[in-house]
Amino acid sequence: MADTAEMQVRTKVHHLMPLMREFGGLERKRLGAGVTPLEFQRWLDLKSQIGRTFAKSREAGLSAIGGSDGKARPTRLVVTYASRDALIDSIVTNIQPAGLFVPTPFVANVGTHFLLRVNLAQEGEAADIPAIVVTSITQGAHTLSTMGMGMGIKILKPTPAQGAGISKIFASTLDVDLGLVG
Repeated sequence: MADTAEMQVRTKVHHLMPLMREFGGLERKRLGAGVTPLEFQRWLDLKSQIGRTFAKSREAGLSAIGGSDGKARPTRLVVTYASRDALIDSIVTNIQPAGLFVPTPFVANVGTHFLLRVNLAQEGEAADIPAIVVTSITQGAHTLSTMGMGMGIKILKPTPAQGAGISKIFASTLDVDLGLVG
C-alpha cells in the first residue's frame, strides 16, 4: 500500500513540475513586463489547477500559491490598439471619470485591479494606466452591444509619470471624447 501511495505522489509531482515552471514564468512576466489577455487567462487557469492540487479547499489552494487577499500587486495587462483612433473608439463615456472597453477572452471579476500597459501600434506609443474592472461582458451577452467579450475598466488616479503617459497617448483628444466633461 505504501508503495502505491508513494507512486501517486510522485506521479502528481511529476505532472505538476512543468505547470509550476510555466506558472512561475507567467508570474514573473505578470508583475514585470506584463502579460497579454490570453497569457493572463493561462495564468489564472494554472493558478487554479495548482491550487486545487495542493489543497482540499479553494481558500487553502489560493494561499498555497500566493493567495487572493487583495493586497497583491496588480497584474500588468498589455493591451494593444492598432492606432490612437482605435483607442478612442474603445472609450466608454458612461464610466466616470474616464473608462475604456478592453477586449479579453476571459471574464474579469468586478473590482479586479490592473495596471494596463496600453500600446498604440501605429504610433509606437505606450502608457501604463492604473485601472479597476467595473463591468464584464461575457460570452453571449456581447450580442447586445457592438463590443465583443471583455471588460469595462475605470481609470484610477495615476501617478504624475503615469498621468504624463496617459496625456501623451490621448494627445489631441477632446476631454468630452474621454468622458471627462458632462
